[in-house]
Amino acid sequence: MNKVSSTIEAKIRATLSPNDTEVALAAFSAMNEPPACPEWATTRARVQAAILISAQSNLESLLNGVANSQIDWRDTLMAGGLAESNWAPVAKEAGFDIA
Repeated sequence: MNKVSSTIEAKIRATLSPNDTEVALAAFSAMNEPPACPEWATTRARVQAAILISAQSNLESLLNGVANSQIDWRDTLMAGGLAESNWAPVAKEAGFDIA
């Protein structure tokens, strides 16, 4: 399974510099699946979108978001505004068609 969806990769390439793009893609690809989290496969893109939204095109913030998501990805969803039941339209409005 690809660890970075084409939607997430396109958004990264559209918002970050070429050098930062490669670092961001590597960081997203290295994200570990949380233990005992069967929904992670379907949640990964949502968490990555939340990281991108909250990072606001800042690589350091993105890397911090990735690190924090590995502690508790639910906090990452809160920070990116994608934790509520309306997350899909919020993500779509932000440019992420991941639902």
